[in-house]
Amino acid sequence: MLIKQSDYHRIYKVIHSLLTANNADPATAAMYFSTFGAFILEHHFKIKAKPKGGLAAYNLGGAMLLFADHREDGYVTGAGENFHCWVEADGWAIDFMAPAFPQTVPELAVASKMFQRPLAEMASGINALNQSGDFFYQVEAEAMSRRFAEWHKHGAIGDLASVAAGWFRKSPRQMPASLSLSDRDGKARTVSLSGNPLAGSW
Repeated sequence: MLIKQSDYHRIYKVIHSLLTANNADPATAAMYFSTFGAFILEHHFKIKAKPKGGLAAYNLGGAMLLFADHREDGYVTGAGENFHCWVEADGWAIDFMAPAFPQTVPELAVASKMFQRPLAEMASGINALNQSGDFFYQVEAEAMSRRFAEWHKHGAIGDLASVAAGWFRKSPRQMPASLSLSDRDGKARTVSLSGNPLAGSW
């Protein structure tokens, strides 16, 4: 593994907590998880990490999860409205949103687990996801570049990324169970650490 499961879980919980506190749009949650996750990896672990986006497919205990649009010609694409984001770092693929999949796709009834796999183990395509944990990504660089550029116009994004990095602590260091955030009106509110417990890894 590139990072310990305990650190992965802490990163997920920090981002999840900030998203919940700021009523973030679930449709763009993957952008938050990938961008903030990459920022924390670079800041705390000195790992060169990049958020990526496009088509993503997973075999999760036999349940198939596909983030993509079906085109009229029968093919699928991650350049449309249905897309996903993940982090690529030092030859690894890390999806910090994976523990939230039980809420993202409740109909699949999947467990809350870590996803951290070598990119070299990626399947050859979406029809080759034969075992639990198999995955396939197809980066849509142009479409995601536009999405991220538009998304970053919201000034609070950079501030939240810094808050996330400031809250996170590497295990076994003690991490604050909550922190105080000021809203646009200057009113302070307490954000508590929250998120699903992990039941292993994919």
